[in-house]
Amino acid sequence: MLNTKLDVVVVGTPDITKLPTSEQRAFFETLYARVLELAKKKE
Repeated sequence: MLNTKLDVVVVGTPDITKLPTSEQRAFFETLYARVLELAKKKE
């Protein structure tokens, strides 16, 4: 099983629901791709 610790720094009070749907999708796709990249690095 994959165990990865990520530190997230938040400035202000983010609200992803205020982004347009296309930007929300891009945000989550980018986040997912980065998590996969980190997971492959650990193998």
